[in-house]
Amino acid sequence: MVRKPHHVLATREARAQLSALLERFRRDGADAEPVVIGARRRPEAVVLSYERYLRLAGGRGRVAAALERQAREAGESPDADEALELANRELRAMRQQRR
Repeated sequence: MVRKPHHVLATREARAQLSALLERFRRDGADAEPVVIGARRRPEAVVLSYERYLRLAGGRGRVAAALERQAREAGESPDADEALELANRELRAMRQQRR
């Protein structure tokens, strides 16, 4: 699957459109498309609705909890921080494979 590059909004345009972007985030919530911002149209940052952020952050927490639970069932005893670090490493590895 080929990923379509995001439209990158220049920082000047992002500042000018901030009120409209926030209104869209309020209206669409987690369904609002993230906005990619960068100087010279190079992607540098992503602005997304708080609801979508919570989904993403919660997803990583759920993965860490599942890894911690699996380790306990296998007789190991990693703590939550170790499970979260493992989840982060797995996520980075998956991203590298997609590139």
